[in-house]
Amino acid sequence: MAIDSKSQISPSSNWSKKNKIKEALWGYFLISPNFLIILLFTIIPVFFSFYMSLTDWNILSAPSFIGLENYQNILKDALAKETFLNTFYFTVVSVPINVIFTLILAILLNQKIKGITFFRTAYYLPVISASVAVSLMFMWILANNGLLNQMLESIGIEPIRWLTNPKIALNSVIGVTVWKGLGLNMIIFLAALQDIPKELLEAAAIDGANRIQQFFKITIPLISPIIFFVTITGVIGSFQSFDLVYNMTKGGPGHATTVIGYYIWKQAFDYMHMGYGAALAYIVFIAILVLTIIQWVLRKRWVYSEE
Repeated sequence: MAIDSKSQISPSSNWSKKNKIKEALWGYFLISPNFLIILLFTIIPVFFSFYMSLTDWNILSAPSFIGLENYQNILKDALAKETFLNTFYFTVVSVPINVIFTLILAILLNQKIKGITFFRTAYYLPVISASVAVSLMFMWILANNGLLNQMLESIGIEPIRWLTNPKIALNSVIGVTVWKGLGLNMIIFLAALQDIPKELLEAAAIDGANRIQQFFKITIPLISPIIFFVTITGVIGSFQSFDLVYNMTKGGPGHATTVIGYYIWKQAFDYMHMGYGAALAYIVFIAILVLTIIQWVLRKRWVYSEE
């Protein structure tokens, strides 16, 4: 006698399928708020800004489609080239200094001494401090008659125009940027250092390796993925620098501290060239993408456990 295959499906199997469907629907329902936020504030703006980059738009009137004209104008814009050079200089100087200083700071704060929690908290405070407050504080410190110059004068050194000398101003902003960001990378490195197995360091010490040899032969290779992460995020962050430049120098003196983030804002919201600003933003996106790909390819040469 033939047995109907449908009769072999148990009620529990049907319930299981319905339960999985309900779980999936609940899952999609619970993530829908986050998805809507990403859709409204990330995905849609990305595509809309690309459309903007192909138009001439001043916000007050309807956008006029001009194709690739904005991108062609960027190639002719001498100030845009100067701004990109400033940004590359900002990146090349600030990222290595930040990585080296935060690693040294993390090593010092990884010691088991009394009151170390206070110092960890103190070094992290600038990260959560408002950029406006930090900018005002350093504008007072670095002013021509500010605290730092008064200290220099007291020991017979001529005052330095930290924020008004075109050759020094960008370096001053870089210094403030590094100071403000020390705490975040310090915490990341500190976590990585505490994750290194002590047995490896003890074994190396038994084999006769001193502290310096342990650091370069064991510590650095094991935290190299973290160094890579901090470096790549630092490069991305340096191309997005805006707030300290805006608050401290307004891109001056002249255009000495005009980085690409500030120049995009200037074109889009000061000159009302929204299309040109969007085109600049996409050029920055391409630059960041290329640099990220280069770093990703080169990681195999120095990041531990990468093949």
